[in-house]
Amino acid sequence: MNIAHIAGNAAALTVSNILAKIVTAVVAIFLTRYLGPDAYGSYTIALTYAGVFIVFAELGLSQLMVQEGSRRPAVLPVYFGNALLAKTILVALAYVLMLVLMRPIGYSGQVRGLIVFAGLGAGVNAVCQSVYNYYQAVERMAAAALYQLLTAFLLSAASLFVILAALSVRAVLISQFLVYLGVAFLLAWTLRDRIHPRPDLGALPDMARRALPFGLHRMFYYIYLQMSVLLLSFSGATSFEVGIYAAPYRLVQLLLFIPSTLTSALYPILYQQGADDRDAHRRTTEKLCKVLVGVGLPGSVLLSVLAAPFIRWLFGEGFSPSAPVLVLVSWLLALECLSFSLGDALTTTNRQSQRMAAQGAGLLALVLFMPAGYRLGGLTGIAVVVLAVETLLFFLYYTLVRRNVYPIRLWRQLPAVAAAALVMAAAAFLLRGWHPLAASALAGCLYLVQLACTDADFRLLGGLLRRRRPKKP
Repeated sequence: MNIAHIAGNAAALTVSNILAKIVTAVVAIFLTRYLGPDAYGSYTIALTYAGVFIVFAELGLSQLMVQEGSRRPAVLPVYFGNALLAKTILVALAYVLMLVLMRPIGYSGQVRGLIVFAGLGAGVNAVCQSVYNYYQAVERMAAAALYQLLTAFLLSAASLFVILAALSVRAVLISQFLVYLGVAFLLAWTLRDRIHPRPDLGALPDMARRALPFGLHRMFYYIYLQMSVLLLSFSGATSFEVGIYAAPYRLVQLLLFIPSTLTSALYPILYQQGADDRDAHRRTTEKLCKVLVGVGLPGSVLLSVLAAPFIRWLFGEGFSPSAPVLVLVSWLLALECLSFSLGDALTTTNRQSQRMAAQGAGLLALVLFMPAGYRLGGLTGIAVVVLAVETLLFFLYYTLVRRNVYPIRLWRQLPAVAAAALVMAAAAFLLRGWHPLAASALAGCLYLVQLACTDADFRLLGGLLRRRRPKKP
């Protein structure tokens, strides 16, 4: 096992994702301000509805390719070929079904027109994801990171062009589709001499059977994240209401790249440890969880305490009603940081079906309780339900890992982080009259100083980062 290679992959993926998310977030904020709550709500409905259909094209074959290809590279041409073939066919079928059902659901003519282009972009991007999974399987994550970064820059440039040219919301979705299509052609050209996919229809049924838990988890997770917006659009909420809710919710979703990036980068080593060294797997999971919470918890604290000034600064006065929603949904970041590491402990020890069952239980809870939450509390009622279900999901993962994998020692990893975050929350509250960036920066520095003084693991991490700096000749 080449630790330096794994560290390089993790660093490349992390840096690329940070840059991509920063660019995407900045442009998304400008786009949200430009569209306003009503048009932004229609845009969000179209993306959410189309995405929910397209995700059903994910059988899990790409994730199975990562698992098996990282162990047996010889199977990659067949696995890659079957993943591309199956996903392309299923994306086409899902797109047709999406168009057929959008009128009976009751969407307006404007939203239906947006869905047409949102579905095209989502479908092409879904096929491209299989290529990124191939790079993950061969531990060439830097290449995948480069293309994902390029995609983020092109999407951002297209959105800026729409804003500067004062075009409509439909132009945003058309430009996104063209970007995804261009990246797909570039990926095909790049891979032409590296791998020749060899679809094997005879092997496809068995692969689909073994991959289905991965696919169901991906479906459940995506729908779980989008369910609140989807149910709002089904419940008769106006586009304005959807926009007010979606702006802070999607802001927090942008930050979920933090746990997903780190866990994805460590997938190959976790799969190998899961098969060969369960104790090492436990130690890796515990430390990963600690690092994730050390990032996610202060993020949730700052967004919650400074919700109102952040909303006004980021989206403008028109989105001021979004502040109470952000106070609640900001805590999804901290909870997801806990859940990701525990869920991946199940995935990388061949217990994906258990993770899928927990995710399905969370999705069912959302479907059952969200209508009541909306009736009783409006948009904040839905946010409360989302937060409660996310807490339930964390405890389900924790229980499954403790009982079926190993006695993970999670709580001992958290006291120093929690204590530092509590002091930071008090500082941010006292500084809430300042500009939110200045208040966050000062409170964040206080948080880092506390960690450096009270926690040996974070001192060690800081020392490692300093030693990675190039030495002067």
